[in-house]
Amino acid sequence: MNKKAIVVAVLVGMMLSRVHAQDKTAPKTEAEESKKASPATMKLYDVPAAREASSQPPEEVADYFKITQSREPAQRTELIEEFLKKHPESQYASTLHQMAAASYQQLNNYEKMVEHGEKTLQSLPASPAMLSVLALAYASHGEADKAEDRASRAITLLEKLTIPANADPARFASERNNYLATNYACLGSASLTKFEAARKARQEAQAATAPASADTAVKPVAAPPANDQAKPAASEAGGVQPAAPNLEAIHLAKSEGYMTRALELNGEYEFAQFQVGVVYAYQNRADKALEAFARTVVLGGSFVDMARQNLEAIYKTTHKDSLEGLEDFVARFKPPVPPAAKEAQK
Repeated sequence: MNKKAIVVAVLVGMMLSRVHAQDKTAPKTEAEESKKASPATMKLYDVPAAREASSQPPEEVADYFKITQSREPAQRTELIEEFLKKHPESQYASTLHQMAAASYQQLNNYEKMVEHGEKTLQSLPASPAMLSVLALAYASHGEADKAEDRASRAITLLEKLTIPANADPARFASERNNYLATNYACLGSASLTKFEAARKARQEAQAATAPASADTAVKPVAAPPANDQAKPAASEAGGVQPAAPNLEAIHLAKSEGYMTRALELNGEYEFAQFQVGVVYAYQNRADKALEAFARTVVLGGSFVDMARQNLEAIYKTTHKDSLEGLEDFVARFKPPVPPAAKEAQK
């Protein structure tokens, strides 16, 4: 079996689970969110103290205080839902929608997280944190247009942020870059979703019009040659006109660009590293795909198993059906061990 056939065969099974795997990486706690494969923590809400007892109804203040004391996401969301039904006009509503979105994200409840996230944007349309969370959620569920909208808005806001007076510049830059990386990866994922949709539509159209063929292998479309736009196409009137752009190649090129930018901002973002490997595989760029999947394996995390499967399949195709030397190849992408750690190992 040739290189292209193997790359495609690997992707057929893997791409179906790509979206679901990313959704499962939704941060569960702030501690988990700070791990190398996830963006640095950007708080979705800041719980204010329930100190307006003199102006707010005592029952409302007590209910709000009870929410702030809850620690379990399931209990917190239940209390929030009850509060919002009981006090729909409360001044705490915006904060509670943010809290609910964060809690439902921990619970992997996509519908409720999106519901409260969008309600948050109604009162806080310029919240880069909430826009980022929604962009990632939409990208994870294949809602490309919504993902692009929220990610683009988040990027615009994040790039305009200035360092607060008392903030540590290095920490601020790191956090902002990590969230920019998340949103660029969302744009890349949205473009990949659009590629898949265009590819599926083309295949269905071909299947409906072409006679049955013995060769039914699915082949991804590579980028068109540089002079492709110069090729004429006959019009109905008998004249010639420029060929239509290859939408599949365009979407793949966009995805590659966005994922590359995400990795420039955060080289340890495993989602972007894995996704760019998928793009390279679709483009039949085996060497680049091998490197991307090897780097994903080194990073570890929730994509390591899928990355390993694709890495091994492509490696065998390019190395005479053998895995000999694979571990040495992967080791090339491991970070060097600091001298102090070497001494400790001794």
